[in-house]
Amino acid sequence: MIARLRRLVRRSHLAAVGAGLNPPTRSRRRRALEVGLASTIATFILLPIQASAAGGFAYDTYFTSAYERQIDSRTCVAASTAMMMNILNGRDLNLNQMTILRYAQTHDALNDATQRGSDPLGWAAAATRFSRYTIRPTTYRWEAYATEAAALQRAAVQITRYGKAVGLLVQHGGHAVVMNGFTSTKNPLNGTFKVTGVWVSDPYGARNTYYSAAGSPLDTYRQLDATTAYDQAWYGKYIIIVPRN
Repeated sequence: MIARLRRLVRRSHLAAVGAGLNPPTRSRRRRALEVGLASTIATFILLPIQASAAGGFAYDTYFTSAYERQIDSRTCVAASTAMMMNILNGRDLNLNQMTILRYAQTHDALNDATQRGSDPLGWAAAATRFSRYTIRPTTYRWEAYATEAAALQRAAVQITRYGKAVGLLVQHGGHAVVMNGFTSTKNPLNGTFKVTGVWVSDPYGARNTYYSAAGSPLDTYRQLDATTAYDQAWYGKYIIIVPRN
C-alpha cells in the first residue's frame, strides 16, 4: 500500500512538471505523502475486514481492543453490549458492565426480584441506549426465527448493510455472545446467498472464534422466566439482536 502511494505521488509530480506547473518542493511532497499515508492507514484500521472473491464473501467487524470479558456470571449481556458499542465506535469505550446490566434489567420482561442477568428485550434496549455514547447511535431490536439458517442470514445482511455486530442468544438463552462477522457464498446485499461460517466473540470465552454455519453456537431459546407474551414469542426460536439503522 505504501509503495503504491509513493508511485502515485511520483506520477503527480511528473504530471505537474509536464504541464509546466511548479511542483511542490521535496519537503512539501514528503509532508503531503506522510499526511496521505496517515489518513489512509487510519481509515484502513477503522474499516471492518471485507473481502470478495470467486470463492465467496467475508466480513468481520472485530478488532482486538473491542473485546470485553464479563466481570461475573450475570454480565454476559452487559459485556456483549459493551463489545458491540466498542465496534460501533472503533475503540474501547471502557463502559461499565454493571451500569449496562442495571439498565437492561429495568427494560426487560423478567422478574426483577429473582433475575440475575437479562433477556433479549433488555439486551436490545441496552444496546440502543448505550449506542448514544458512540459515534454511530443505533436502534437495536430482538428478532426471532424458526431456523438457525434464517437467523444467521438476517444477521449477515445487517452486518453487511451497517457494519455493526449482532448479538446471539446461545446455550438455549442462558448466555449472550457477539457475532462479529461471517463468510458466505456471496455478498448478502447482492441476491440469494448462504452463510458458510461466523466469527463470534464470547465474553466468557474466546475473543474471536470462527465456526462453520452448521457449528455456530446459536441455538433455540428455552428460557421460561419472562412474561407469558415474551415466553411465547421467544421459546423454541433462534433469537438475535440486530441493528435496524
